[in-house]
This record gives sequence, structure tokens and C-alpha cells, in this order.
Amino acid sequence: MTPRHIGKVLFEKWRIIVACVIVSLALAVLSLVMTRPIYKSTATVVAGVRAPETIGPQSVAEQLSADYLLTQEDILKSDRVARQVVTDTGLASVPDAARQFGWKPKDGALPDFLARQLRASLVIDSSAVNSRVMEISFLSGDPRFAATMANAFAAAFIDVNIQLQADPARRTVASYTKQLNEMSRTLHEMQAQLIAKERALNLVAGKGEADPDSARLNALSTQLAAAQTQSVAASSHVGGAALPDTMASGVVMGLQTEIARLEAQRSQLSTTAGPNNPDYRQLVAQITAMRGQLAGQEALIRRSAAASAAQARTVQAGLSGAVAAQRDRVTKVRAAQSEVSILQQDIANQQASYDQIAQRRAQLQVLDTTAQTNISILSPATPSEKPVLPRRFVTMVFGLVFGVAAGVVLVIGIAFFDRRIRFSGEMESWLGIPDLGSIRISPPQPLRLPRMVAGLLPNMRVEA
Repeated sequence: MTPRHIGKVLFEKWRIIVACVIVSLALAVLSLVMTRPIYKSTATVVAGVRAPETIGPQSVAEQLSADYLLTQEDILKSDRVARQVVTDTGLASVPDAARQFGWKPKDGALPDFLARQLRASLVIDSSAVNSRVMEISFLSGDPRFAATMANAFAAAFIDVNIQLQADPARRTVASYTKQLNEMSRTLHEMQAQLIAKERALNLVAGKGEADPDSARLNALSTQLAAAQTQSVAASSHVGGAALPDTMASGVVMGLQTEIARLEAQRSQLSTTAGPNNPDYRQLVAQITAMRGQLAGQEALIRRSAAASAAQARTVQAGLSGAVAAQRDRVTKVRAAQSEVSILQQDIANQQASYDQIAQRRAQLQVLDTTAQTNISILSPATPSEKPVLPRRFVTMVFGLVFGVAAGVVLVIGIAFFDRRIRFSGEMESWLGIPDLGSIRISPPQPLRLPRMVAGLLPNMRVEA
């Protein structure tokens, strides 16, 4: 079919097109009358940026990322938020809720079914560029119910965000608490081992205090050095005629002086008297007695010096043994102190780890107990007085366009099955017969009679 043929068919069948338009508009009006009006209520929330000092799992850089709002939108559309709305509003406990939403036992649990139905009526709009504002809209036939649900979704969105931050913190707190209990038990065992080790090794010196064993070793070493000096000095006084002790003895010096005096008298008397002189012989006897006393006194001094030297050697030997024993004890104590120091360092490291985990747990407990989030309600939803559906003008325009289109299609379909020739060009294109000419058929003309004859006939119209 050529465009000319189509145009001619449409022109001839315009009544069919008009009929289709009328039917389509009637159906549009009927749908407007029968369709329940749908109201839309919108609550606005804003996703701000949390302060850097706030404790939380998200940093400022994460909140400023391009996909942050998309993630928040996915959270808002999730089943968890919808179930939270059902729980907060108590919709599942409403007697007529199951009937109004068309719930059947085969649909599963009523709260889950209601959550799915509410999600189907939820509309999220965050398409504004570089904007952190999100519009939460709800569609319902009841404007007050739509506003209630929009506000409920906004509140549930905030609660779920808080839970998403608090739940990991709560689980981490539980894990930290378990670790702290184990570390506390281990710490107590290590401290008990340290106390038992100190008692077994008889360690009484605390950290930063002087070690008594080392102090005793130093004292014994000092005494040994003094005893060695005294022993050397005492050994030097043993033997020899000109001993310092002998020379320093007052008795020896007195006897030597008396012997020298008597020797002088004997020498003087020997010049005047002979050896048989009684005075001479008396002086010789006195000198001999004096020399015997001097020899006895010198022997006594030598024996005393020998005894002193022997005693000094004995003391030196005793001190040497004591120093050696104390040195061995100090060596063992220092080795034990090294073991104790290692154990003390392990305890200090364990205590430091315990303090760090305890501090982190305290921070997470603060986050768990503090209801804080960067999502806040900018404006709550209010009941709308004007429905958003159905759209009357759009429905009527659609009915008009659909009627015209349906009429055109119907006319073209009829013409396609009706193969009558309507103008001469179709003969050449369809039958291959050349067009030799056309005869115009005029409409029938009225009968014209002479006036004389016309006047004789009753009720006859005469044409001029």
C-alpha cells in the first residue's frame, strides 16, 4: 500500500477512527474513576560528615567517597530497614494488616511479607549532584499512612546505621573481653611463677635495690685484702736478728742498754784489775746473765711473731674460702636474677598488651553505648492533600493518542484485507492495465419540466 492509498483509506474511514478515539477516551475516564488515588509523602535526611575525634569504624575520607551515598541508598532499600519499620510501627500486630496487604500463609512469615510490601512502595531519590541529601518517599492510598511510613523509614534508617556501627563494636568488645580474661589468667600465673622463683632462690633485693650477696662479697674481698697485707707483714717479722719487733721492744732495748753499760765498766775495770778480781768477775757474771735475758726475750719475740704470722695465714685462708664460696653464690644468684629478669620482662610485655587491649575495649564500649551517627532527619514527612496517581491529564492524552493509533491500525488492517480499486493508479500497479481515461460520474440531477406542465401537477417543484 502506497501512502496515497493509505491516506485515501483513512479519509474514507474517518468514522472508525473517531469511534476508536471515543472508546479509548471512555476507557480512560473509566480508569480514572475506578483507580484509587495514590498519595506520596517525602521525608528528607542528610548524611553529614562526622568529626575526626569521633570514635567509629568509618573515617572522613570514606564518608566523602563517591560511592558512600550509593551505599547508604542500598542500606535504605534493604530488608533489614524494612523489617525494622515493621517492628517499630508494630504493623504485624495490627488485626487488619494481613487482610489489607493480602497476606496468605503460603507467602511466609507475616513480618517478612509486610517488609516486602513496604519496600515495593518505597521511593528513594538522591540524584542531586554533589548533594548529601536523600529523599525518602512512600506511596499509599492513605496520605496519613504514607507520611507515617516515610517517617518510619527515615527513623529506621538512622537506627540501622547506628546498629551497623554498634554491632561490630559489640562483637569486638566480646572478643576483646575473652582475650583480656585469658591474658589476665596468664598474667596471674606468670606473677605466681615469679614469686615462687624469688622464694626458691631466696632473692630479697627488689628492683633498684642493692643486692646483699654482692655487698657481702665486696666486704669479704676487702677483709681478704687486709688479711693478706697483715699476713705478708707478719711473715716478714719471722726470723733474722734485727727484727723490727725486737728493735721496737722496750725490754730488749733496756737490756741492751744495761749490757752496754756493764761492758763499759768491765772494760774500764780490766785495765786496773785482773780477771780474778772479784769486782771484775761480778761484772762478767752480770753481763752473762743480762745476755741470757736478752736472748730469752728475743726468742719470745720471735715466737710471738711466728704465732702472729701463722694466725694471719689462717685468717687469710678462711677469708679466701669465704670469698670463693660467696663468689659462687653471687654467680648463681646473678644467673637466677637473669631468669627472674626475663620473667619480669615477659610480665611487663604481657601487662602492656593487656593495657592496650583494655583501652581499645573501653573505646569500643563507648561507641556501643553511644547512639551517634552522621545521618539526621532534615525534614519529616507530612500528609499530602494532592494525589500523585492517577495523572488525569496524562491519562486523557494517552487515551486520545491510543484511540487515534488504534483507529489508524484498524482502518489500515481493514484496507489490507479489502482489495477494491479506489483510483486509476492502482490498476497499473496491481493489474498492469494502462489507464486509457476516466469517466466522471455526476450525481443525478432533478427532473426539469416546462412551467406549463409543472403547473398542472400538484406539489411539484419547478426548477428554474
